[in-house]
Amino acid sequence: MRILAGLIILMLVFGCTGGGGQVTPPEENKTNATNITNQTGPPVSIIIGEQKNQTTGGNASEELPPPPPPELKGMQYEYRPDEVFGVYFIDVGGPGLQGDAILIKKGDLDVLVDAGSAEKGSKVVDFLRSRDVDDIEVLVSTAADPRRYGGMDAVADAFKIEEFWWNGDTFGDTAYSAVVGRMTEAAGSEDVKIVEDGFSMDLNGMNFTAINPPREGRVDDVNNDAIVLRIVDRNYSMLLTSGIQTGAQGPLINTKTEMIEVKVLQAPYYGVGAGTSDIGLFLIKSKPEVVIISGSSDESAVNGGSREPFKRLMRQYGIPYYENYVSGTIRVSSDGQNYTVQSLGKGS
Repeated sequence: MRILAGLIILMLVFGCTGGGGQVTPPEENKTNATNITNQTGPPVSIIIGEQKNQTTGGNASEELPPPPPPELKGMQYEYRPDEVFGVYFIDVGGPGLQGDAILIKKGDLDVLVDAGSAEKGSKVVDFLRSRDVDDIEVLVSTAADPRRYGGMDAVADAFKIEEFWWNGDTFGDTAYSAVVGRMTEAAGSEDVKIVEDGFSMDLNGMNFTAINPPREGRVDDVNNDAIVLRIVDRNYSMLLTSGIQTGAQGPLINTKTEMIEVKVLQAPYYGVGAGTSDIGLFLIKSKPEVVIISGSSDESAVNGGSREPFKRLMRQYGIPYYENYVSGTIRVSSDGQNYTVQSLGKGS
């Protein structure tokens, strides 16, 4: 009887767990990181402090591929933003003939800025092939100047053109209109871009920003309405000035001071007097470490005049300069931090 009475008392005090009642589990400790020791699988890393987005690769435990480039309808290239790149100022000048053609190559990305005159089109094509160019992701026509657009037909004959950039004005030049029409057909109308102040695009880790011509108030001049491109890749910067003269240089000094400051500057209008008569302040504001002069060794009045005043300024300011018509194609190579300038020789 005593044993039976004791069992009854215990059941009344603690309740019965075998029927419809439930035992409430203790509350889970969500803040105690040591609780992970009992889980199965590999150990978990605990990040102390602010956790960053792992998809960017910043704190990821294993290397992740870089994010893909923005969707570009007609452009296809392998996205490798950390590649070393080269900028080639191709020697396309000749007796009585200025001219420009500039290849920007970064991995599988090939951008051609101008293509020289028609007389030099085959030389441009041969040079591109020597650099393993398989197609042209972007062809840029900076101005309605036959010394710059004349070679584009030869380039389009040899390579697929994926995108075409120009400033949108033919200046009544019927030959240029025909070239623009062909490049538009080659790239497809959806992949033709009108490039003017404010235009900006990132390609394979490089930023291309136009600072000329202006969107409004153009001067209606082939040279001063030319496309001026600022190219930035990590810590490297370059300004391609095409054929701008004093009429465009002044507004850039006054309104784009920070944008014209670069490490490497292409001399405007081939560095000759017709484009550098008032260049001193532009050099002071742009603060280049190196200047590239492209074009022809012909400095006759009809070809733009003497370069000596321009060179004298650079010697005065202590700025080294390279001339592709003297020593052949000039290559600027960079890893985005450091850069080198090299003459490839007259055979290049």
